[in-house]
Amino acid sequence: MTGGSINRQIGSVFMIMGTEIGAGVLALPIIISHVGIFWGSIILFMAWAVMLYTALLVCEANSTLDDGISFASMAYKFMGTKGKWFLTVIFWATLYTIIMAYISAAGSTFNSMLKMSPAITSTVFVIVFGSCVIIGTKAVDYVNRGLLSLKLLGFIIAMVLLCYSLHGEYLLLSGESQAILASIPAIVTTFILHNIIPTVRRYLRNNLLQLRKVVIIGSIIPLVLYIFWVVAIIGNIPAAGDHGFTSLHSMGNEANVGDLMNLLATNVKYPLIMSAIHFVATISVTTSFLGTAISLYHFIQDVLGSHQKPLLQRISIPSILTFVVPLAIVLLYPNIFILALGFAGVGASILFILIPVLMMRKMLQTGYQCDLPILTNQFILNLVFVLGCVVVVIQFLS
Repeated sequence: MTGGSINRQIGSVFMIMGTEIGAGVLALPIIISHVGIFWGSIILFMAWAVMLYTALLVCEANSTLDDGISFASMAYKFMGTKGKWFLTVIFWATLYTIIMAYISAAGSTFNSMLKMSPAITSTVFVIVFGSCVIIGTKAVDYVNRGLLSLKLLGFIIAMVLLCYSLHGEYLLLSGESQAILASIPAIVTTFILHNIIPTVRRYLRNNLLQLRKVVIIGSIIPLVLYIFWVVAIIGNIPAAGDHGFTSLHSMGNEANVGDLMNLLATNVKYPLIMSAIHFVATISVTTSFLGTAISLYHFIQDVLGSHQKPLLQRISIPSILTFVVPLAIVLLYPNIFILALGFAGVGASILFILIPVLMMRKMLQTGYQCDLPILTNQFILNLVFVLGCVVVVIQFLS
């Protein structure tokens, strides 16, 4: 194995982790505070297992296509013209809601830190990091790698410091059954990595074994960090009172990352801890934005056939659709964070749970041979498909 190959695998793991560990991790304490640590951990593990399984299904499906092919062309091969346009609309809408959530979180986070207008901070954020996406995957890789390294260090420091002020009794709160069910769609979105698989596959030069490995490694690390993170945050904020989670719950879907930061600052009296938390929040939003934005950018290029067009046309329309339109919506509705994550959970369940199962079934019908039996097991495929349908139903009922 060459040094270049190892370097690309490390970069790919970091891109996957950067896509998962983003603004979603900042939403987890808000969501799981409705549920309780016990049920929250169970839901986290189940969501992780389902999303990792379907991510491996996407790896198999994408590996049968030419390099540079994204979800639109995958759907056309396995589901025909109608399937392509159905997936295109759902994929576009899902990534739009996710990227809007991250832009909203960025504005709220920087507003909490700098006391500047969320409109200004959101706009500057999109301009700076959107430029990295336009420059290319390699630029995103190195920017993301540096930021994620700092974020992991910040995570460890923040969690260690939070453990010193942990209140065990705060971890004993339990959620109502309705809240437990309602939390599932938003939690599912914190394990989305499927959208970046075509980009990572291209970066790994179509090596399926390496692709599987980086997907597995890149998904396990966020799961572990999520659990420790949720325990550390919830263990420092009481359930009730003016300075407890009930104040966030009263805000409903208007609650944002900055509100959690402000609540934490009220309960944690050590400036060093809050500095570490703000540091993690800032980089989390950035790395997740980069991973989601580059996959949306490449997807739009694929849909529009921009790869063969002159440079200006290749970047202008995809750039407007990827960055300008979501930013404009966030400027109109700045606290769209939690609401966007909930709706993204519906799209994510359709795109990244139901569709991969359908693709694998189609591949098996055409005689596809997979060297991982678990990915072709009919019982598991049916179970995962049913779970995906349940997540969609839960969001609409809630």
